[in-house]
Amino acid sequence: MQSQSNPAKRRRHRRTAVAAIAGASAMSLLLGACSSSSSAPSGDAASGGGTASEITAFLIPSPTEEAIKKSLPDCEAKTGVKVTIVDAPYSDAHQKMLLSFQAKQGAYDIVQYDNPYLAPFASQNALAELDSYLGKSTAYDIGDFVQPLQDYSKYDGVTYGLNLSTEPFLLWYRTDIYDQLGLKVPTTWDEYLANAQTIQESGLADGQVIANASSVNSWWWLQLLWSFGGDLQDASGNVTLDTPEAQKATEFMKSLLAVSPQSATTATGDDATTLFTTQDVGQMINYSGYYPVITDPAQSKFVDKIATASIPKGDTDITQLTGWNIGIPADSKAKDSAWAVLECLLGKDNAVKFIENGAAAIGRTSVVTDPDLTAKYPYIALLGPASETGRRLPALVQWAEVSNQIGVHVQDMLTGKTSVQDGLSSMQSEVSATLGN
Repeated sequence: MQSQSNPAKRRRHRRTAVAAIAGASAMSLLLGACSSSSSAPSGDAASGGGTASEITAFLIPSPTEEAIKKSLPDCEAKTGVKVTIVDAPYSDAHQKMLLSFQAKQGAYDIVQYDNPYLAPFASQNALAELDSYLGKSTAYDIGDFVQPLQDYSKYDGVTYGLNLSTEPFLLWYRTDIYDQLGLKVPTTWDEYLANAQTIQESGLADGQVIANASSVNSWWWLQLLWSFGGDLQDASGNVTLDTPEAQKATEFMKSLLAVSPQSATTATGDDATTLFTTQDVGQMINYSGYYPVITDPAQSKFVDKIATASIPKGDTDITQLTGWNIGIPADSKAKDSAWAVLECLLGKDNAVKFIENGAAAIGRTSVVTDPDLTAKYPYIALLGPASETGRRLPALVQWAEVSNQIGVHVQDMLTGKTSVQDGLSSMQSEVSATLGN
């Protein structure tokens, strides 16, 4: 699958995708401009059809974009719709989309976007609802997705996108180090930490690595918070960050840092992967989207010594999901034609071919249970259980700001600049102000 794609491009995507969403302040200004417009269409009004013989798709450079390009000729022949592709790097792409949505000129008929942008886009009625299409499409077959993946593209219960990749957290580990020390694959976080401590004490390698940089650590910290029974908000929307569960998650993250490479204190997801693939590090928690880097001999010294498994469990069994979405702008004048192309590209019958063309795996049930595919790419089988316990990042319009606030406080606590109790108290206050409670 992704080994056929360009790992460098994938890596650049993840470097930026796990950052605290570049350009958040500019995005906020644009959202304000969108919301002040009296002509903003409602979700229902925006979902009208329309056809055209030519449409435009706005994509973001990634292996999945390349797979779309390879798959398009067949879909153009099948649908009779010619697709022109334009793209922009991740750092610019979402702002360009917002400018287009604000203009309401129908510049794009299909847009690829990262899931944290779903809430900002959908809350401003910038995306067309897709439930009316999905309900009638046997070719796409929404029932081929488990419920967490069906919910992945929803905002306020309405579907505004399709899954374009499924990238959960996975456990990556060095089989040679595990074998030499007689370690078993951990199924709990306590076992994961114990393995890391054993590896560290052996002198063979550093125990483990995750991302700790303030720009990205909120994603890893949130996974631990969920695992230990906590959450960002309660059922009423109140922020719940100054809690025993949050303290446990933070103390555990500090324990992991103590058995990590020295440079891990400021490591991003890309940096963690580089450490794992070029230095002796026993295990890592990172997204499945790093598969092409980890299995690329040009970037990884240990290709034949790395295996993967589901992440450990804590008090709750939750796996964080990330990945691309793709949808139809509300101002498109050719929504029916855009849907026909998406239905062809991402339909159930084309799923395996799409992966073989280099796309990141989409966690369809028929994909993750395909014996030939999972024999060739064993990690794909893990997308099934990860999706069943999957949970995406919070669908908040303010997620970029919240993520940054959490990240700064977490790093201050990790490095001892502030105590855990004081850090969580400040985090609670700051995030509560951002979310208005």
